[in-house]
Amino acid sequence: MSPAEHVQVQITTLEGPERDAAIPVLKDGFVGIYRWHAKRTLRSVSVVRAAWWRAELVGVAMLERLEPEVGYVYYLSVGAAHRHQGVGAALLDDALDRFRAEGIEVVYGAVEEDNEPSIALFRSRGFRRVERKETSYRDGGLGAWGLRSRMWIVSGEVLLGLRLGPPAPHGT
Repeated sequence: MSPAEHVQVQITTLEGPERDAAIPVLKDGFVGIYRWHAKRTLRSVSVVRAAWWRAELVGVAMLERLEPEVGYVYYLSVGAAHRHQGVGAALLDDALDRFRAEGIEVVYGAVEEDNEPSIALFRSRGFRRVERKETSYRDGGLGAWGLRSRMWIVSGEVLLGLRLGPPAPHGT
């Protein structure tokens, strides 16, 4: 798809009861336990960013700061009618810009291992698969020991990571 075919979205933050507007996008984007958990997370996550096109909410990103230097793209969902039009890319770019502005050094996201479009999106922004035995993000790798349980990574998902800034000095 050429850039001319991409929709131009406006991205805003949803606060409090406004977050309910994202539920139809989550219902459209997830099934089963993912749908249930995404709707639950919508209420508790720190930041919910919404992509709007012509006054319609067409995509949502849920973001969390796990540690002072670690950000997490908890969920990223785009309504079926607006997929492959750059909405997910705009939301991910917005998330990365926010994390950079907050001084985040490492960002993670988890994606179902068979969701090739989502994996391709994250990879297009420099994310790579994080192996379970990888060196900790504090030691220069992208290992997420101690954080995985807070990310709710489940069987069938891959963890993707991106270093935005320098690793912390060893031993700090």
